[in-house]
Amino acid sequence: MRFRTHLLCLLPLSAALGLASCSAEPVRLVELREADAGTIERTAYANLEQGVDLANEFLARSRFARGFPAESASFSLGLNDVLLHLENEGIEELRIETAGWGDPRLIFGDGVHPTEHGFLSARTTGSASTGSDSADAAFLRLTPEQMAAVLLRQATTMREIQARGELDYWLNYDLLGLNPSSGWMGNNVVDRRAHAVEAAFFQWMQEGRPDDMSVGE
Repeated sequence: MRFRTHLLCLLPLSAALGLASCSAEPVRLVELREADAGTIERTAYANLEQGVDLANEFLARSRFARGFPAESASFSLGLNDVLLHLENEGIEELRIETAGWGDPRLIFGDGVHPTEHGFLSARTTGSASTGSDSADAAFLRLTPEQMAAVLLRQATTMREIQARGELDYWLNYDLLGLNPSSGWMGNNVVDRRAHAVEAAFFQWMQEGRPDDMSVGE
């Protein structure tokens, strides 16, 4: 009976998520790349390039990156999406989307929400907002270091969603996340792997970006 109650409670949420997904708009990297020098868009693209370079350096040099988000992984910037290169598996598109105002998926957390194909970003507010879906993502206002951490975390979560199946992932996240004994966000068993790689990245940055891939576990 209790499990059935949980499922009934999730039905309205599922409907809300379905409606919200229709209002999400993709961030088109080509619009940022081709913007005039000195604009918010062009600056955001330059920061994203640096973020991708930092994420790749971490994946190549830190022993704590082994297996995150997969063996021999790296990022690059495609025409419109961030590309996740996976050795022996090919290339996956990691799509950044700008969520609609009031999207329930962004009520908790840091304004970023994973999806099966990438992640959602909250919108900017105030005078900095341009009204453009490709420039209005709060993710694009982050520092390169913060961007790198988000890319690593969300790529790992995306892989987890793909492995579990989207429905199974969200049921586990919702039901386990509501259980105090299971923890929330970084302490939740479903997302623990993704938050671990993010924490390892920040530790690596604080330690001066050491090259320790050859050091034993």
